[in-house]
Amino acid sequence: MSIYKLTNHSNPKIDKILKTIVRLHPDEINLSLHRIKNLLKKLDNPQNKLPFAIHIAGTNGKGSIVTALYKLQKLNRKIVHVYRSPHLVSINERIIVANKIISDESLLQALTYVYKVNKLNTITFFEFLTATAFYIFSKLKADLLICEVGLGGTYDATNTLNHKKKACIISSIGLDHKEYLGNSIKKIANEKSGILKKNNLLICSHQNKSALNVVKKASLMNKCKTFFYGKDWHIKNKNLYFKNGNKINLSNLSLEGNHQYKNIGCVIMACNNLRKLRIGHEKIPDYISKLKVEGRLHKLNGHLRSRYPNTDFWVDCAHNALGFQVLRKWVLKKQISRIIIILSLGIRKDYKAILKQIKKINPKFLVLIRKTNFSSRSAKDLYVEASRLKIKCKIINSTLETIEFAASIKSRYNARNICLIAGSINLVGEIINQDKLI
Repeated sequence: MSIYKLTNHSNPKIDKILKTIVRLHPDEINLSLHRIKNLLKKLDNPQNKLPFAIHIAGTNGKGSIVTALYKLQKLNRKIVHVYRSPHLVSINERIIVANKIISDESLLQALTYVYKVNKLNTITFFEFLTATAFYIFSKLKADLLICEVGLGGTYDATNTLNHKKKACIISSIGLDHKEYLGNSIKKIANEKSGILKKNNLLICSHQNKSALNVVKKASLMNKCKTFFYGKDWHIKNKNLYFKNGNKINLSNLSLEGNHQYKNIGCVIMACNNLRKLRIGHEKIPDYISKLKVEGRLHKLNGHLRSRYPNTDFWVDCAHNALGFQVLRKWVLKKQISRIIIILSLGIRKDYKAILKQIKKINPKFLVLIRKTNFSSRSAKDLYVEASRLKIKCKIINSTLETIEFAASIKSRYNARNICLIAGSINLVGEIINQDKLI
C-alpha cells in the first residue's frame, strides 16, 4: 500500500499524526521484531492482556477469512476485536474494537499516546499501528481477537502476540512479496509458518505440495494440533466434509468464487474445534448466507450502477498471479464472455505473470490507468507486455475516465457490459469510495 494511502485521512488531526509516524522509519517495510517489542514493553506489554486470538497468515484469502470469522462470531453473539490490513478506504477499518470500527476520536487519542511513549525511536508504520491496536484492545474486554498478519509471519509485528493464547489459520500460500519473503514457495511457506508456536491449534487450507510439506514440518516441530485440508477436512459439491464423514452444506454461501468455500471451510473448522467459538451446525447455513466481504469479488450497487445502468462493475483485490488464476476460474464458471478489465498493479508485483493469467481470461478490453493517486507500475510497462501477449488494451488518463470508457463500450447483442476492477487494493478502495460518492 502506498504511503499516500497509508497517511491520507479525512480527519486533519489524524492525517497529521499519521504523516508524522511514517517519518519515524525511512522504509515502509523492514521486517524485524526488536523495535515493536521495545515499544510494547514501554506500553506495559498490552499483547499479554489480550483475549484469545486467532492469528491468520497466508498469501491469498486472509482478508476473506478474517471478515467471515468476525461476522460469524458476531452473529454468534461474541464480542470481537479485529486487527486487519490493509484498508480499502479509511485506516479506521483496520481496527475493530468490541464489534465496532474504531472512531476518529479513539484512534487519535491512542495514536497520540503511543507516539508520546515511543518518543522519536525508529519504528515502521505497521509496527507502530500494531502496537497501538494491541494497546487499544488491552483496555476493553472481548471474547476473541482476530489478528491478520501484515507480511510473512516470522518477523511480522503481529507475531508478538502471546503464543499461549492463540490458534492459527494458514490460508493459501503462493508467490508474492518475493523481495521480502524469498523467491520460492518453500521459502515463503517457511515465513508464513513462523506464526506457529508450541501447542497452537492450526487450521491449514489447501496448499501445493511444497508449501504443505513446510507447514507440516513446522507444525510437528511445535507439537501443534492440526487440521489440514485434504486430510482432516475437504470441500466437495458445496459441502464441507469432516474426517469422520459428517458434513455441512455450504450452498447458501453468499460469497462469489469457488475459492471462498475453502476460506469459509477454514473459518468453520476453527469454530468447530475451539470451544469458545463453537457454533451449532444447524445455524451455519443461515449465517453464511449473510456474509459480504468488501473488495473480494463483490458487485457494486451504488452510484456507479445508477450512473452507468448498462454496466455491471465488480471489484476484487487480486494482486498476484494466484489471485488472477482464481478470477479466471470465476469468469469461466460465470460464463462471462469478453469481460472488460480495469487494471493497476503495484511497482513490485510480477506483472508479467499476472498478464499471462489475464491473457487466459481473454478480456474484451484491458484498460490501464496513466495517472493514479498511489505508487504503481507504469501503464506503459503494462501496455508493452500486454501488447506482446496480444491482449487488446488501452491507456486512459484517470480512474474515473477508465470507468466512463468501460461503460461506453457497446456489448454484443445489447447484453450488459461486465467490468472487473482488480490488481491493486488502492485502486479497489478508490473505486468503492467513488461508488459511494458520485
